Order: sequence, then C-alpha cells, then structure tokens
Amino acid sequence: MTPPTDPDVKADDLVAAFCEASIRDWTGRAARMLEANPEIARTGFAAAVVLGDVDPVREHLSRVPEDATRRDERTGWTALHLVCASRWHRLDPRRADGMVAVARMLLDAEADPLSAAPGRRPGGGWTPLRCAIAGEANAPIVRLLLERGAVPDDHDLYLAGFGGGDEHETLRLVLDAMPDMSTSTALAAPISTGDTAAVRLLLEAGVEPNRPVPAELFGASHEGEPPVPTVYAAVRAGVPPLLLGLLVEHGADPDAPGGEGRSPIRLAIGHGREDLVEMLQRLGARDDTTEADRLLAACQRGDRADALGRAAAHPDLVDTLDAEQRSSIVTAAESGRLAAVELLLDVGIPADTRNGDGATALHLAAYSGAAHIVRLLLARGADIEARDAQWDSTPLDWAAVGSGERPDNTQDPDWPAVVRLLLDAGASTDGITVDPQQPKQPSPEVAELLEAAMRS
Repeated sequence: MTPPTDPDVKADDLVAAFCEASIRDWTGRAARMLEANPEIARTGFAAAVVLGDVDPVREHLSRVPEDATRRDERTGWTALHLVCASRWHRLDPRRADGMVAVARMLLDAEADPLSAAPGRRPGGGWTPLRCAIAGEANAPIVRLLLERGAVPDDHDLYLAGFGGGDEHETLRLVLDAMPDMSTSTALAAPISTGDTAAVRLLLEAGVEPNRPVPAELFGASHEGEPPVPTVYAAVRAGVPPLLLGLLVEHGADPDAPGGEGRSPIRLAIGHGREDLVEMLQRLGARDDTTEADRLLAACQRGDRADALGRAAAHPDLVDTLDAEQRSSIVTAAESGRLAAVELLLDVGIPADTRNGDGATALHLAAYSGAAHIVRLLLARGADIEARDAQWDSTPLDWAAVGSGERPDNTQDPDWPAVVRLLLDAGASTDGITVDPQQPKQPSPEVAELLEAAMRS
C-alpha cells in the first residue's frame, strides 16, 4: 500500500504519486494521471483499493489475506484508510459503488473500523471514519463504517460540517451517531463557510450556540488567539443574515465581543455589511458604535460627503483605528467596492494595509478579478511585490490562482485584465510557474499571458 506522502515531496514512483493525488488533490490531477497512464489501474493492490476495483482486490486478498489489516510501516495507514480517503467517488461517480464494496470486503476480512493512524491535524489520529468524512465526504462509506461500529468524535462532526456537496447526508449520519455534543465546537465549520442549512442542523441537534469557536478559521491575526464567540465569528466570516439570525434565535449572545473587545455590530460596520448591522439591530444587539466606526460605515457605503466631513471634523480619527478596522480596506477590495476603497484611501488608510493573513488590498482585488480596484490601488502606490504572510505570494500569484478558482466576490471579474495591469506595472514573474501538474491552475487565458511574460 502507498498512503499519501508529504504533499511537498515529489514521489518517484508513479503509483505512489497517483495514490497521493487520489486522496490529497482536489483539482483532478489523479484523473489526469490515470488518463495519461491507464496502466496505473493494473499495477497492484493499492491502486485497486483507491479506485474501488473489486475483482483485483478480491483476488489479491485471496492470496495475501493479511493485507486487509496490514499497516504501512511509514504512515500507519491500512487499506481501509486508503479506500475511505479516496476521492474517486467524486472524480468518477461510476466507481462509487465499487469503493463501498471494497470497504465492505476489507471489513469482512477483519479490517478495524476504529484503528487510528498517526495524524498531525487537530483531533488526534486518522481513523477510517475520519478519512471518509474529510475533504470529499463519502456518505455511503460513512454509513457502512457506522454500521460496523465506528464511533465519531467532535472533530469528525466538525469535519462533517464542511460538507454540503451531499446535501448534508454525511453531517446527518454523524449527528445521529454522536455520543455527546455537550462540548462541541462543530459550529465553527459551517459558520466559516456560511452554510445556513448545516448550522440549522447542528443547532437543532443540540449543539451549544454560545460555545466559542477556534479563532484560526476566522481571521486570527496571530497564533494562539483565544476562541471567538459564535456571532462575532459569523460576522467576521461574512455569513448571510439568516444564519446570523439562527444563531441568536437559538440563544447565541449578539453582543459577545471578539478581538480587542469589539462587538459584532461594530465589526459588521467595519466590514461594510449593513445587512448584518440591520439584522443585529432587529435581534436586539446593543449599538456601541464609536465615531471611528461611523467613519468606516460612511466609507463602506460610499457616502463621500459624510466620510470626508467626519474625517475633517476629527483629523486624528484614522490614527485611532486598530488593525482590524484598518483592514476594512482589504475586505472592500475583495468584494470589488470601488467607492469604498477610494474613500478609505482618501481618509488616510494606507494602500498597503494588511489583514490577519498578511494580505493587502491588492492581493485580494487581484484574486477576485477586480480590475477596477487593482487599477486604483496601483495608481495610489500599492506595493506590487508585497508578499502575504500565509503563502508568501505576490498579487500576481493571487491573480493567477483566482483566475482558476473563480471566486464570486465581485461583479464582472476580469482576471486577464488584472494580470495585464500588474505586468504592465512591472510585476515580476520570478517564482511563477505554469505547470499542468500543480494543484492550483490559472485559467487558460491567464496561463497564456504569464507564459508570454516569462518568455519576454
């Protein structure tokens, strides 16, 4: 067997690389590898297990039955871990039934549904159940494992909260099997993705709405930041108003402050989310806004007269803004709100202000394809070679990734125009690669522009 290696280590063996891509990679690399090298499917037990090829697995186990339970010496994974973690039920849905059949065959051959392999992620080691839930959840295999005695814990529930692609079937299965939810922080997952339906399922199942959630999912500016109250986290994540209402209606505190003592309503103002401000007011949240908040609100709604009037009346007001408030320019750039970005610059917010991930407004505008924002920021002196703190990447890198992922943060995104603006302004292509095997692919149009720039 060949469970996945470190993603930064290039595997020498084709089957090892294929197994790793079948589990870790979400871009379809495994499917491309199999199309280019169809012999992979006939190269042994590990590939057959990952692909859900029933007959080769059955034939192998008839000869080497101990491979049903054998652990890989390097990773501690078993064949059951491997089929549970495989993404082939999404890559080729025709393989889904075969994968379930392989999992059942392994369980019948005494594979342990409770066995845990070592893991670096929160929540301890990786069980087959966790493998089947994480990433591309495989609900039929999750159901099978639960029927065979697998027991989920809160981290499994948390991971299930990210999956909406199966109409929350996996989340429902895990909720039904959870032995205890009294200390659950699983709300963090669907809050971070704005999944109202999943939040409703968790709340109706009895998850406590006032238990703080991990800060790292919600823009923590430094490692070790204390957990965040749920309503504050929801505002920081930019959720729909209905989700916010659900939390409060189930007992979440609409006034519980987050970072630096700021209330949810003040955070919503800083992010330009008047719809969330209105929802919080309807829900009875206390209005503790300051003059600085009101300045930011005027900027965010594009009210030039109000914003400039407040800035003129209080010349030192911008100097009182904290890092979270200043980063409102990054949020505005990400959503393509030109009037807001321009006003925030005009009242004195620096163009190179960074958010909690160390990304500037130019990074986020480039990622979102907001060419009009990119043009403005470049004209105002934004650092074209700034590198974010998480990926150590430039705005040009972010534009390339955005062109492939195509986020819907802004109206009429135009990534080729963004890339042209950055290249014309002198953006370096050093470190840029256009490799069909890399996980995050630029769009064909952007790839062509980058390749031309690298040749010149």
